Amino acid sequence: MRPGNRGLTILIIVLAGGFLLGIWKLYELRFTAGDIYPQYSSLRADPLGTKALYESLRRIPDLSTARNYLALTRLPKGKATVLFLGENPFLFEAMPEDEIKEFEALAKSGARVVIAMRPVNRVREEPEDKKKPREAPAFEKRWGIHFDYITRPAGQAEEETGATPKLSALYFRAEGRVLHRVERTFGTGAIVLLASCYPLSNEALAGERDTTLVAWTLGSNRQVIFDEHHLGLTESGGIVTLARKYHLEGLAAMLLVLLGLFIWKNSTSLLPPRLEQRGTEDSVAAKDVSSGLANLLRRNVPAKALMKTCLEEWESSRHGAKFYSAAKIESVRTLARREGDAVETYRKVSRILAERSDA
Repeated sequence: MRPGNRGLTILIIVLAGGFLLGIWKLYELRFTAGDIYPQYSSLRADPLGTKALYESLRRIPDLSTARNYLALTRLPKGKATVLFLGENPFLFEAMPEDEIKEFEALAKSGARVVIAMRPVNRVREEPEDKKKPREAPAFEKRWGIHFDYITRPAGQAEEETGATPKLSALYFRAEGRVLHRVERTFGTGAIVLLASCYPLSNEALAGERDTTLVAWTLGSNRQVIFDEHHLGLTESGGIVTLARKYHLEGLAAMLLVLLGLFIWKNSTSLLPPRLEQRGTEDSVAAKDVSSGLANLLRRNVPAKALMKTCLEEWESSRHGAKFYSAAKIESVRTLARREGDAVETYRKVSRILAERSDA
């Protein structure tokens, strides 16, 4: 490879490596911040996540933490605190009774099931004559807990849409009281409802920490499971998931380096360039007509049929436009038709044709 082409190849490899490194750093920043994950996910490190709580609990001795990406029915039963953070209260009210029973079954196995609702804005107050009769949700019938919301007067300006408030308009009515947290016992476990999961968020733990509420929410269990499945995060089991789970980022970088070396190896030779030789006998210009004819015959006429071919050409040329006696011609034919060394046969034929004829 010429020096100019080698430099161009190295430049392409360097640019490709820089491009891949830039993409890697970009995704690393996005995953570090966690803003690609849903709100109140334990994978988010921004104010709307709960990663601070997850990492803090990991540092407590004799306390284990884990994330769950499987369905509720596949959660391991037993004595653990399972956190369902960021539940949408409007969707939770519409949850069918079968799913409510799954929460109860998990609690009866000894788990402390914590369901913390996402903070919601106030809803506009409707006139009494336009209110529609509502059917009690399944959890209200079974747990005796009613969801209610602080309303906004009809003449008041609308609140900013899309923003997640710190204070939620949701509150509970249970046993004739207005509550923001409720606990119901099921077997050896319990179900805990929080009107807002903001106190467990990164922002609240950084500036408005309520350790009493956090301790009461977690309970006395020594294992805490952060459920991510209800937020839409599931474990696909693909290559990328396994690589992130077992921290194989270094292996991916090594494979990229090997790919670059493979491309470089196939684009240039590790040996020094071979000098071009001109004017040697291997050159086409050094070939004469006889050498070209011999090479052509060698490729197209088998060695055994060489003398027979020569005899046919000699006969078609009328014996080279010369006169030979019938005896010589017959002798040449006999020798040429025999199978033997072509060189020796040619010498014998030449001696016969060179002898003077007595005729």
